Amino acid sequence: MADEIEDYLADIFSKHRVVLFMNGTLDAPMDAESMMARDLLSSLQVEFHPVNLSRDPRLLPAVQKRSEWEQVAQVFIDGTYFIDSFNLGPALKSKQFDKYLTSKNVHFDKAAADNFRDMNK
Repeated sequence: MADEIEDYLADIFSKHRVVLFMNGTLDAPMDAESMMARDLLSSLQVEFHPVNLSRDPRLLPAVQKRSEWEQVAQVFIDGTYFIDSFNLGPALKSKQFDKYLTSKNVHFDKAAADNFRDMNK
């Protein structure tokens, strides 16, 4: 059974560079953390694939094991854990987010990132 989940995750990572593991769906996030991560990534025009962790109880432990982090929502880039929803805003504010996405050649709207920082001074 664990192999089935690992195969599923490997397939997701092979098809999508940026993955948001969240509770709920894009249209109906189940918690504030998932909604915040979805909204920030969307407002920055980051192309990402959402994965609803609540659809299978085996997903959350598998994702937490990969990231070595318990908080949800989590963003992975190229199959590697990048950040959780609690740290997404501060990383964006400090430009750590910009630097990491730039280093990974992941497109995002730099003007929107600057606007976020201006609004959160």
